[in-house]
Amino acid sequence: MKNPDYDMLISPSRRNLMKFAGVGALGAAAGLAACTEGAGAATPASAATAAIDPDAIAILSSNENPFGPSPKAMDAMRAGVGNIYRYARPQTVAFAEMIAKREGVAPEQVLVTNGSSPILAAFADYVHVQGGDLVTSALTYEGVPRVAASIGTNVIQVPLAADLGFDMEAIAAAIGPNTSGVYICNPNNPTGKVVPPAVLKAFVEEASAKVPVFIDEAYLDMSDDYPAGAMTEFVKAGRPVIVARTFSKIYAMAGQRLGYGLMQPDMAMTIRKTGRLSDVNYLGLVGGMAALEDTAYYEEMRMKTALGRARLIAMAKDLGRPIASDPQGSFIYMDVGMPNGEFAAKMLDKGVRVVGARWSEKPEWTRICIGLDHEIEKCHAAAKAILTSI
Repeated sequence: MKNPDYDMLISPSRRNLMKFAGVGALGAAAGLAACTEGAGAATPASAATAAIDPDAIAILSSNENPFGPSPKAMDAMRAGVGNIYRYARPQTVAFAEMIAKREGVAPEQVLVTNGSSPILAAFADYVHVQGGDLVTSALTYEGVPRVAASIGTNVIQVPLAADLGFDMEAIAAAIGPNTSGVYICNPNNPTGKVVPPAVLKAFVEEASAKVPVFIDEAYLDMSDDYPAGAMTEFVKAGRPVIVARTFSKIYAMAGQRLGYGLMQPDMAMTIRKTGRLSDVNYLGLVGGMAALEDTAYYEEMRMKTALGRARLIAMAKDLGRPIASDPQGSFIYMDVGMPNGEFAAKMLDKGVRVVGARWSEKPEWTRICIGLDHEIEKCHAAAKAILTSI
């Protein structure tokens, strides 16, 4: 069941939230501060409640969840630390069974990994072995296309639409007889744009009849309309579709490395047989299983992420800088009006870390992720000082 407070924020549309944030970043800061650091049924982690160090670097570059993991996950990991001398095969099986039940698939359709990165790399290997091209978008998460290119696969990157969203018609048109796989990150990283669920479903329906399709849903459960955009129905229907999820984002377990992919059993077995996937860490598994059962924490994270995202949108508005509209991840993508590497260096001088020259397609745009209230305030002040000088 959704948190009614969250529903209030986004229903009947996102206007309520945007009005709240749109009063100006300085005004929104005060109102949202009370919600992001003090709201919610749970008190998830020491990260959000520790004493503020004004000299600490505000890390807004890595798309981490600054509010910390579920208290139940932390308790489970503390209780399990004495067992880390054991390999985690029983816990891996238990976790896969738990995910299978939640997702409505068979356990053999769940591939459990250390974060979702190994699944991304494994799909790149899979496409390469098939001998054809990888089709994806420009300006997207590099996990699959970077690995594919590094091992000699031809990567076709379709330009974005004018609004910085995916051009799904052009991506569909790029699929041809030499295509061996398609990669879609939804919501996209770094833009935060989502493909409308009906559009994405129509695309996957058509594309998966021809080639395997990988849908990276690392940030999807942060989106307002979740689970509307989930593509698990195609896995259930037997299509060659992979859906990847991670515990590094909404569950705040980036340092424990836990993720999974949903796919057809034969594809999962093929990937397992490569021997490239290591055993998953014990504490990540026990913490992940506990986190899945902490529904109050999950809904609190959805609300806090939405509020943090609104603060960043309000910040950009106050700065007068364009962003990719309607972001749905834990970040915004903003035009900073100068080379992004130069902007990142100037921000770091002021104690704020943001992404530098990572995506060459937009050399004057950068991604900024949510942080704690004081970190966003520090980011806002630093950006204002830098950008008012240009």
